[in-house]
Amino acid sequence: MNITDSHLHLSDLSQNDFSFIDDIFSVDGVDKYLFCTSSHSLSDYNMTCQLIKNIYSKYDISNVKICHSLGIHPQNPDINMTSLLENVLKYEKYDIKPDIKYDKLLTKYDILQDKYDKISAIGECGFDLFTPEFKSTLDKQKEVWNAQLELAIKYDKPIIVHCRKGMCHIFESIEKLKKIKAVIFHSFSGSVTEAISLRKKGVNAFFSFGKPILNGNKNAIQCVKSLPLENILLETDSPYQTLKGEEVTNPSDVLKVYEQFVKLRKDENEIISNQDVILKESSILNQLNQIFTEENFNLINSISENFCKLIN
Repeated sequence: MNITDSHLHLSDLSQNDFSFIDDIFSVDGVDKYLFCTSSHSLSDYNMTCQLIKNIYSKYDISNVKICHSLGIHPQNPDINMTSLLENVLKYEKYDIKPDIKYDKLLTKYDILQDKYDKISAIGECGFDLFTPEFKSTLDKQKEVWNAQLELAIKYDKPIIVHCRKGMCHIFESIEKLKKIKAVIFHSFSGSVTEAISLRKKGVNAFFSFGKPILNGNKNAIQCVKSLPLENILLETDSPYQTLKGEEVTNPSDVLKVYEQFVKLRKDENEIISNQDVILKESSILNQLNQIFTEENFNLINSISENFCKLIN
């Protein structure tokens, strides 16, 4: 079976500690692990490229597949980052070395020398109006959002959307979103109605869910139970999105997300609670081995199939 984490942050994890990969493969029946890691600055991008190289030096590429996204996060809407982003995209598409006159930020051309430097998607991008501080940068957020939509259209890339209390601005961009290869809503916090509306309006939208489905989030749970299976992805947002009592989210926690996903889709009575996740940690492997069975093979693999359609 394939396990896919559509969103995490490799460079924010303990450096060169890849034991989480071994933890995932320790579950019976798991033979492939795919994940997408996001970067939001030049230093972040450089570090992630190196970490991807390190992982591929240790693990067989037929068992582990890593995709890399680069974008301008709405919490730091720096329009100057668009030149860096386009330089990476331009190099990849046209196989030309970036022009230093075009982007003074991109001074280390050695980062663009091999397959590990490719970016598969643009993001995170979007809107974050969760705090007064973030709300004060709305105009800048709109500017970098529109710039990234244009790049996604130009270079035929999916986008990974971060959206907190900004769904109205997403709907204002429907015409551009319809032109984009795929629109992946990371940790989607909207309603089933909003998700269905995006699809009906012609947006090739996909909705990713993580630990909020373990934490009793009603919108996320209802979406996982109700949305078409072909539009659902799963994630951890590691090392972020912790549950009560946790200091960090480990990438291997994607297994717990899968367990809850299977129970929700099968509408089982024994849904995992936040307390269960903490208290039953010692027996989690036994629980997971009961979920990752041949009976649930198609349900579990559907997530990876969705992911592979969108990102390469």
